[in-house]
Amino acid sequence: MWSLSLLFFGLLAVLPAAGAQAASSDKGILLAGGLDQFNGPMTTAEFYNFKTAAFSCKFLGGVNSAAGACKNTLVTARFYASVAPLPGGGALIAGGNGVGTICLNSAEIYNSSTGKFTATGSMTDAHCFAHTTTVLHNGEVLITGGEDETGNLVNTADMYNPATAKFDCSGLGGADPTTGYCQSTLTDARFHDTATLLKDGRVLIAGGFDGSIVNTAELFNPVAGTFTATGTMTDSRENHTAALIVTGSNSGDVLIAGGLDAVGNVLQTAELYSPTAGNFTATGYMTHARYLHTATQLSTGKILITGGEDGTGTVLATAEVYDPVSATFASVGAMTTARALHTAVLITSGPKKGSVLIAGGIDNAGKTLNTAELFNPKTGQFTATGSMEVGRSSQDGTALP
Repeated sequence: MWSLSLLFFGLLAVLPAAGAQAASSDKGILLAGGLDQFNGPMTTAEFYNFKTAAFSCKFLGGVNSAAGACKNTLVTARFYASVAPLPGGGALIAGGNGVGTICLNSAEIYNSSTGKFTATGSMTDAHCFAHTTTVLHNGEVLITGGEDETGNLVNTADMYNPATAKFDCSGLGGADPTTGYCQSTLTDARFHDTATLLKDGRVLIAGGFDGSIVNTAELFNPVAGTFTATGTMTDSRENHTAALIVTGSNSGDVLIAGGLDAVGNVLQTAELYSPTAGNFTATGYMTHARYLHTATQLSTGKILITGGEDGTGTVLATAEVYDPVSATFASVGAMTTARALHTAVLITSGPKKGSVLIAGGIDNAGKTLNTAELFNPKTGQFTATGSMEVGRSSQDGTALP
């Protein structure tokens, strides 16, 4: 476990550089945990307030003047954890790696009424270092794959039920009486793959690493609670992105872009998955080859792709937009800072509605960033916005309902 996580983080350094609404009606973006290049896994969190268009500790207990961070912190320091919004506000923070890169099967809840984090039940299996998390149409949260505490890549899955505030296997074939794991499992162990919620409620799980980088994919059916193989990607990929297309003739398809291929090349290619046909087809080329980047669906239906790292080990400031109507990629203005392992989240209300918040990550010097910026889809430009309380990379973030 230690050697694999250290190797991955070390590569980023060697290749110079992947609070909430509280009791008020304020909404925003919760960023939780992550890595500090000097101090390792973090317990701190950040909150970007949609109403004020700024970072604030108001919904995280205020500022801890001694620590220089928000007072309310995670129960457990973690990076590569997932942050998933829950019905009615709040978020589930699950899995990831802890201090000493310990693999975590624990989870915690951010309570939007109190602004505090509290432990919730553990998963049946550890899901750390690049698992996937998907909020289903019924509000339950599906967690799949990743790596366990022994360093093995896993094909196990877990489900969190916000109604009971527990993980259980009722939607995954029940619990295995011998192992205690949920009986429904992925068709393959996966790590650094993607999971995308489809319009019909199924989940597309694509690519990743099972000992080698794969071109396989599968679908989770929430009604049957099962995983089944589907199609073959046009390229083997890991550390790619996947985003649902919601407009144009390919509405309902999934755009999969970039990543590393089976021999370690950084990809410029992209492809579309059709849930109707159950297959993948190539769709043009990005303006730059990249991995450890982000893909964010804009309110216009276009998809913003930002940063990441290219085949020379350079962290990118470039960005581009995929137009699902013309099925083409086009460059937009450069980011104010080159970033990889950052977070990008659509702002859904307030004065910056429709913009995308880009925060944290690692720059070309391997430095953990506390800076943030906004992408304006009307102008195609990025502008700096207020900094986070602390620098962080390998964090996850979500807009809270």
